[in-house]
Amino acid sequence: MQRLPEQDIYIYKAPDEELHKILVGDLDGKRLKVLSKREPTTGKIIFKVFSEDAHKNMETIVEGNGPVEDFDMEMKRLEEDFLKPLGETWREVSPKVLSNLDPKGPCVKGQ
Repeated sequence: MQRLPEQDIYIYKAPDEELHKILVGDLDGKRLKVLSKREPTTGKIIFKVFSEDAHKNMETIVEGNGPVEDFDMEMKRLEEDFLKPLGETWREVSPKVLSNLDPKGPCVKGQ
């Protein structure tokens, strides 16, 4: 199996956002990444799972929101379907927070 090199994960964080988890798992020539945050008023988990290859091509696998139990079940299902057949498991990583994102400010993607 061809593994991608380890890489740092950078995120912008809005002042009221609570990061839940960032998970990564290796596939052959790709990496699965999970970004999730906790919605402050309801406690629901909002998440996105995507794959990324060595050329930074990204494909969304699944997005969703719901209680922590639903998130955990979905991560277990994805681990069983994609990672375990390759002898892999999810790894939790700590991101590097670049700065707090001002939701009223300009979009930083185009800068």
